[in-house]
Amino acid sequence: MNIDILKISTLSLLVAGQMAFASGNLNDKNLILEDIIYLEEETASLDFDTDTYLPEDFNPYAGPTNVLHVSYIEKAEEIDLGFDTREYLPEGFNPYQCDFDINSIEYIDENDLFEVDFDTREYLPANFNASIGR
Repeated sequence: MNIDILKISTLSLLVAGQMAFASGNLNDKNLILEDIIYLEEETASLDFDTDTYLPEDFNPYAGPTNVLHVSYIEKAEEIDLGFDTREYLPEGFNPYQCDFDINSIEYIDENDLFEVDFDTREYLPANFNASIGR
C-alpha cells in the first residue's frame, strides 16, 4: 500500500514539474513546497480481525531469525493418475528436452522490399492509385 502511495506521490510531483516547465515561468521564487498537495495514506479495512490468523508476537517488519529455517521451495507432490503414462508416450520421450532452435526463426524486417511473383495490376481496378488518401 505504501508503494502505491509513493508511486502516486511521485507521479503527482512529476506532473507538477512538467506543468511548471511548460509554463516557462519556473524559478525558485515561484516554487512553494507548501502548495504541493500530498495524498494521505488510506487505511484498508479487511472486515475481519487479522490477529486471529497470525502467530502471537507477529512482526511483519522483522526478518527471519535463522535464514536456514526458511523453506523457499516446496517439494512437489507426485500425482498418481492410476495408470502408467509411459505406455502412452513415444519411446525416449523427455519432457525437458528442447527440440526448438530459437535461431531457426526467420524475422521479417519491415524495411525489406516485398516482391510479389505476379502482376498485381491484373487484380486492381482501372486507374487505381495507392497513394491517394495519404
